[in-house]
Amino acid sequence: MIKIKKTKKFNLDEFIKKNKADKKRYIISESKKIKVPKGINKKLHNTYKYKEVINKFIKDYIQSVRKPKKNEIKNDQILEKITFFKDNYNNNKLPKKLAETPKNLFEMSGAKDFYSMQLVLRSITTTLGNFWEELATLSNNAISTEKEFGIKIKGVDIICIDNNKPTYIQMKTMEGTLTGSQVSRSEEELSIHKDRYFAAVFETGSGWTFNSEKIERIKGNEFWSIINLDYSYILKEVKLMVKAIEDKFKELTKTEN
Repeated sequence: MIKIKKTKKFNLDEFIKKNKADKKRYIISESKKIKVPKGINKKLHNTYKYKEVINKFIKDYIQSVRKPKKNEIKNDQILEKITFFKDNYNNNKLPKKLAETPKNLFEMSGAKDFYSMQLVLRSITTTLGNFWEELATLSNNAISTEKEFGIKIKGVDIICIDNNKPTYIQMKTMEGTLTGSQVSRSEEELSIHKDRYFAAVFETGSGWTFNSEKIERIKGNEFWSIINLDYSYILKEVKLMVKAIEDKFKELTKTEN
């Protein structure tokens, strides 16, 4: 008589106790059982499989691991993150960046102020792009699959629960961050998810470069309210942080000159 191997039922509590590496192994193992529909780009096959596995438990997972703690004040945590970023950038990254000598037209022309500004602007733009995800995952309603499971979902920065459904969000700093050539890729990456948003973290009033009939766009308060964080407070503190970094830049470049 052939014995039928029983499939072990998923246990959320046991999964939560696993370390990141074991959570990743579980998701990858389960993903091999998923069949990818026709028409999905081969580059997104693994992403499709991962999200299908994750969707089975992510709502309960977020509600469990992101349960608010007693006397928890999110704005205090936000300020702590922003202050750490500012101090680390001003005291470590900024001096190192200013010590670099780029090979470009500004350097060739002896326009030191220009090439210093260009170096710093590129650096801080890239660094801030990653920092918004750190702030967003302070939410009691959002996670990063990379941080939680060591799994990258292409084109997605965070998953949150919106209208009681797992919702996949790609985050950009502002409405015009995405270049025109990147639009089709972002649309394709987000389209494999039933519930999804393309989000501008800050509402600047600039025009959208991401235009899609398939993917809904959100910006500023629309985004932060979905993950239960205070946009007005974040905007106020980020503006102060950016100004403090600019002041430090002026101080360091003035000393050099």
